[in-house]
Amino acid sequence: MKKVPFFVPFIFIVVLVLFSNYSHAQDNTKIKQTNSNQIYSDFNLSVGVYQDGFSGAFAYSRLYPVAFKKRFYVGYGVHFTSYFGKNGDYVTAPADVSEGNFFKPQNEVKLDTLFMPNAQTNSLNASIFLMYKFSKKFSVGFNIDAIGFSFGKDQESVFYSYSENISATTSNASVTNFNLLLTGDYDIGSLNSEIYAHYDVSDKIALRVGASFLFSEYTTDKKFAFDNDRFRKKSLGLMLGVAYKL
Repeated sequence: MKKVPFFVPFIFIVVLVLFSNYSHAQDNTKIKQTNSNQIYSDFNLSVGVYQDGFSGAFAYSRLYPVAFKKRFYVGYGVHFTSYFGKNGDYVTAPADVSEGNFFKPQNEVKLDTLFMPNAQTNSLNASIFLMYKFSKKFSVGFNIDAIGFSFGKDQESVFYSYSENISATTSNASVTNFNLLLTGDYDIGSLNSEIYAHYDVSDKIALRVGASFLFSEYTTDKKFAFDNDRFRKKSLGLMLGVAYKL
């Protein structure tokens, strides 16, 4: 299995643009100043449902009000995600092979497939958390995994080459151990991000509904076309969650 060297990452955070004049149009939903100045901290559970799999996630987050009259929060936390998939197609992962990035589509001529009858990845990552409070009870949130590690049982897989004349080949695939957010196809490993609407049903409990965008990645025990052994699956699905405020 290929070992990825450790280095200090440069993390690019994409901040959602919010309308700064919203509070002027919604005077009846202003947040009390004492509440807006508070640090927000919680434990939360979420479930993601995708086309051919599902995930369960647990996170702890701590956020600080920083802008927009203390309505916009930025923070950090830890995020554990377990993903379970069936009959999934994992495609060529590295950006230097796929030639894709955040702004450029992949070169389909260089994409190969690793078919995984069963997939199960577990990832523990340090994560970035953002939140904007529209009112005392309603807010929107976003989180994205930044750096961490993954583990899971090795799986049997089948490699199919569309780029070169290579017959279908069986291979042992291991969960890529190192995770790093570098944006788009530059990412390494298994990373989860969530965007959601958040509603407080009590002083301690909040409900969430939104979307989960999850990367799961495997490394094969042999290299195939273009000297590649990393394959990734991107899953977008419904996310439901509950949070307990500390």
